Amino acid sequence: MWPGRITAGRVFALLTLFNRGILVISVKLLDVRINNHTLLGSSTTLTCIYDLEGETLYAVKWYKDGDEFFRYLPKNKPEIQVFEQRGIYIDIDKSNANDVVLNSLELSSSGTYRCEVSAEAPSFQTVFQDRDMVTMTMPDGSPRIDGLLSEYSTGDVVLANCTLNTTRSPHAQLVWYINEEKANLSVLHGPYFKYASAEEFLTTVLGLSFKVTSHQTDSSSVMHLKCAAHLASVYLQSDEQIVKFVKRWPAQSIIGDTGLKTSSLANKGTLLIQATSTGEHLVANAISLICTVLVIFFEKYCNNASFY
Repeated sequence: MWPGRITAGRVFALLTLFNRGILVISVKLLDVRINNHTLLGSSTTLTCIYDLEGETLYAVKWYKDGDEFFRYLPKNKPEIQVFEQRGIYIDIDKSNANDVVLNSLELSSSGTYRCEVSAEAPSFQTVFQDRDMVTMTMPDGSPRIDGLLSEYSTGDVVLANCTLNTTRSPHAQLVWYINEEKANLSVLHGPYFKYASAEEFLTTVLGLSFKVTSHQTDSSSVMHLKCAAHLASVYLQSDEQIVKFVKRWPAQSIIGDTGLKTSSLANKGTLLIQATSTGEHLVANAISLICTVLVIFFEKYCNNASFY
């Protein structure tokens, strides 16, 4: 097996050497690093890592969709040559034999990029690798969390929605986090999409549903819930809310002479109201009795007074 990665460029170079009766394995293209996703108006760096293994570098060339836009020739003055291409704005001061810095990315900056490395004579070996890059627009909306209560207890069910309204594509991905950890798929619902105005406006909703456990309430007094919007590998914006955990006391018991009777706080309240009503009834009866005695006493007193 040939050392290093076998590419179309390497195969071409090997066939050329075979035709000359020479077989030399030297120049290796180790890696081409390009951000797969970039944002409109931002900057990015294209990196080409290679090993000449004793050979002399002839040129490093960069292509986009098959058209050359950058060339590095170490024996030339200046060493860097730039070829105009739509969506390509090179920062020459920061670019060199390994890196090419692109500024002010446009949607037209998207495409297939190739790094090509060539050795000097007599081998003239050439190797290359391709990588894709997509430049995207930033969604104009921010995620919003709805449906949360301010307090939860063990056994309660948390129900919430994360909603994102955007007017431009591509579509952002919504991600729920519970205490800074990405939520498991088993507690998610959706995402659901709704288009409006000839698909120019998009609403994305991702639901969250789970039961609060004793482990959660015992380990902390609060819970952090966050919903973030991601566009491919690019983090965008988020909404975060904090809810409190509270403990609810269990129902108490009432022990009677004839046995054990359990009652909820509501029943205790009913008993209290009944007891209060009974007390008021006794007081009313007592007052009525006193009034009756007084009436009898005064009638008797008045009759005696008339007699004398």
